[in-house]
Amino acid sequence: MRRFVPIVFALATLSVPLAAQGPSAVAHPDFAGTWKLDPKRSEGVGVPISMTLKVSKDAKVLSFSRSATTQAGEQGSTMIVNLDGSPTKNTLVTQGVSIDLILKSSWDGPAFVIKTNANIGGQVLDQTDRWTLDPDGKTMHIQTTTAGANQTASLKLTLAKQ
Repeated sequence: MRRFVPIVFALATLSVPLAAQGPSAVAHPDFAGTWKLDPKRSEGVGVPISMTLKVSKDAKVLSFSRSATTQAGEQGSTMIVNLDGSPTKNTLVTQGVSIDLILKSSWDGPAFVIKTNANIGGQVLDQTDRWTLDPDGKTMHIQTTTAGANQTASLKLTLAKQ
């Protein structure tokens, strides 16, 4: 469990939503920008003390950088995800361990969904992130469910646009 929590946190904060591409783009929210965590409105295993997400996109990929202060110290990562839903391979280094992640994105109505799969020391880890935006466009919610090592963890993060 000790190693599972930091890995869950690291994975939970990786995926960032993006604006849709193509003709239906108007119907989907745009998550690009800089977002700061509201820890008082967040809950679950591994909620960071503070966190900033910086999100940008082009026609094919979304890039995002995360920097966070957690109980385990400072953590950060930069990731990309394909906008067309095709698998995107990223590598995360956490606690001195290099982990290959496969991310796939899709839309479920107004929610942007990112499914992440990883194999950590022979243990399969599956994570689903659901990103939503309040109608005012100033508050993002991230609902994360991570399953692995015969455990499941949930995390709900609320972030404010800067």
